[in-house]
Amino acid sequence: MKTLVIGAAIVDIIMKIPRLPKKGEDIFCNERTLSIGGCAYNVANILYNFDIDHDLFVPVGDGVYADIIKKNLKAKNYKVLVDDSEMDNGYSLCLVEDDGERTFINVKGIEGKYKKKWFDDLNMEEYQNIYVAGYQVCGKSGKIISHWLTEQENKNIFFAPGPVITEIEESVMKRIFSTRPILHLNKKEALDFTGKDSVEDSILALYELNKNNVFITMGGDGTLFYDGNKITQMKGEKVKVVDTIGAGDSHIGAIISAYSMGYDFNYACILANKVAGKIVQVQGTKIDKESFDKLQFLV
Repeated sequence: MKTLVIGAAIVDIIMKIPRLPKKGEDIFCNERTLSIGGCAYNVANILYNFDIDHDLFVPVGDGVYADIIKKNLKAKNYKVLVDDSEMDNGYSLCLVEDDGERTFINVKGIEGKYKKKWFDDLNMEEYQNIYVAGYQVCGKSGKIISHWLTEQENKNIFFAPGPVITEIEESVMKRIFSTRPILHLNKKEALDFTGKDSVEDSILALYELNKNNVFITMGGDGTLFYDGNKITQMKGEKVKVVDTIGAGDSHIGAIISAYSMGYDFNYACILANKVAGKIVQVQGTKIDKESFDKLQFLV
């Protein structure tokens, strides 16, 4: 069951700070690291670690950041499916506070300018699953990707709108919901989008829009899952949080992995909670494959 992962690969510049500065204030950075990120890349990394057959459909441009990304993709034997020299790839300044919470400042690059022609060479008969990141359906790219999604038949579409859920155009959201995607978001995103007072009411409202499975992550409280019949809460584990970068991406990546291996969505939630719980205990978005394999997530 092959998966097409659509979204972005960008460079993450991670800066550890005691707290976010106030307006006009100076603050010192305790530690700085650079890595490859982007929702799609983070999701693909989990599929990669679980040995799930997939392709990474992320545009790679021309410039300093694009060169870093190309080198990384080559090292992991990814084929560059979208090579466009119009501009460089973007980057994200990730500010991580002492409590592990993260704040992003994103600078868009080629990954924010999806083009219809990029999809022309795809053989969609190869794929059963499609993952789409929310950042890529904002603005003009959203119109292109959502129209393309409506043309795909008999596919499992996994849609993770992320924190930009309230910024995606209504017409684009309606088009995506018409494809009956499996929806994955966190508690804040669900409450912000639906305007409901409880996460339980939010998950019911979301199901009325997508008519398919809905997952709402709730940090240490686990995951709320609704399949149209029953709301189930899969408990998580209380862990020491280093940073939360990539936790949601890793969670949906684990759900897709479990589903691809033939597990039901209840077990997929349990597995995803474990994976995300490990991701928040390390700095950055990833655990390398050797370390990942030693964790023995599957039962």
